[in-house]
Amino acid sequence: MPPLIEVKNLTKHFPYKKKTYLKALSEVSLEIHTGETLGLVGESGSGKSTLGKLLLRLQEATSGAIYFASRNIISLSPPELKAWRKEAQMIFQDPYASLNPRMTVETIISEPFHIHNLPITEARLKELFSQVDLNFEYRKRFPHEFSAGQRQRIAIARALALNPKFIVCDEAIASLDVSIQAQIINLLKDLQKTLGLTYLFISHDLRMVKYISHRIAVMYLGSIVEIAPSSELYKNPLHPYTEALLSAIPSIEKLGARIMLKGEIPLPLNPPKGCKFCTRCPKVHDLCHKVNPPLREISPGHLVACHLYNEKPTCT
Repeated sequence: MPPLIEVKNLTKHFPYKKKTYLKALSEVSLEIHTGETLGLVGESGSGKSTLGKLLLRLQEATSGAIYFASRNIISLSPPELKAWRKEAQMIFQDPYASLNPRMTVETIISEPFHIHNLPITEARLKELFSQVDLNFEYRKRFPHEFSAGQRQRIAIARALALNPKFIVCDEAIASLDVSIQAQIINLLKDLQKTLGLTYLFISHDLRMVKYISHRIAVMYLGSIVEIAPSSELYKNPLHPYTEALLSAIPSIEKLGARIMLKGEIPLPLNPPKGCKFCTRCPKVHDLCHKVNPPLREISPGHLVACHLYNEKPTCT
């Protein structure tokens, strides 16, 4: 069965100053299968949110292709794009900023129907409120009258309104208390089971990513450096950057085993030559400064971009 989302060599450069470009994404390729959650992790500035926005064409790619159910959405005309948007939605990080404070909850959740000139019934509204565990009697209230967790439930209901197949969750739990985070994660998992949803789950919280994701992709400075099934990645991380990220998860068993990376993530205006991680990698070799390693499969479903795993190792 072909993947629901297939990304091929996706690149995004933002104009900066006088023929200078901020290289947010560089030839990213990945697949997201129907009904799965692909977790996406990495430091701030690694390009995670940019990738999520490109997948929904909230930003336009510099080059590359995005296939949704085998259809290249980059080539869609404006009318075709508007029709396609019913298939894919986004849940943003800040549920207060993403909701119009002058609209009632009922109007917010109904808005997608009005945009696409579709009828909305009270029965459908009740169903949406029920799906996210909100009291329908609150429909005339405004966003400021709800807690942060309730506001995020409103945002989820709005995303579900037109029965999308694919949802990008862009740091959807980052602004919530820990106990509320768990409730939202469980809600998203339940919705996935009942509605057959496919998620791209972008987050800094490596514990929550492990809990919700079937597979996890690790990004560094605009490139995918490792992709693996969730359990495999946490049990056997291959890329030195992934090892460093996972070592930062608080654990009694791993007390004192933190891998400290030197320096800061380089600016995407002028990324390092060769492997982008070479300036901070504790296992760096001469070749790493010269050649950017390709993303290749090391074991079934486990891909990594690192010279340490070349078929014929040259980093010695």
